[in-house]
Amino acid sequence: MVAVCLAAAVMAALGVLRPAPEGLQEVLVAARHVNAGAVLTEADIEMRAVAQSALPETGLADTDVVGSRAAIALEEGTVLTTSMTSAALATTLTPSERLVQVPIDVGAELAEPGARVDVVAERSAAAAVGDAGNSSAVVCAGARVVLTQQEGDTDRWTAQTKVTLVTLAVPAVDANLIVGAATNGALGIVLSP
Repeated sequence: MVAVCLAAAVMAALGVLRPAPEGLQEVLVAARHVNAGAVLTEADIEMRAVAQSALPETGLADTDVVGSRAAIALEEGTVLTTSMTSAALATTLTPSERLVQVPIDVGAELAEPGARVDVVAERSAAAAVGDAGNSSAVVCAGARVVLTQQEGDTDRWTAQTKVTLVTLAVPAVDANLIVGAATNGALGIVLSP
């Protein structure tokens, strides 16, 4: 019995001292499932040895992603790249675009990253008087959906205060109009071609 224990101890020591197999690289991976829009914490990520042949050539994330949001749903074991987090959101903008994040009340299910949408706002009471029967207006056409996230509670003990926040890449000239419309009333989106 002593010989078996001694042999097991020697094998364990050799396993610890043996270098990692060639062709592996330590990279950051999702330690558990993370929903799109969730803030990444240290508990959500871990370092793992992964075959270099399975890794992208560029864009591997480092621990700076802690505190950013997951741009997509991440399954356990997913190798993290900077494009999978909100840290990379602004890198896809053209010089004439701005990022805005607004709550969407109608059509939020249409907001998939990459989709083009028209943003619709309620007209003010004064504007609606002059245009009988038309109480809404398109405030931005062709906005690009960058990220969608759900905020708030939906359990039976709360007032069902779930809100869908949609991050949009919009022309710079429309950014203030969209944010202003969001502060004055409900916004909706319509899928654009």
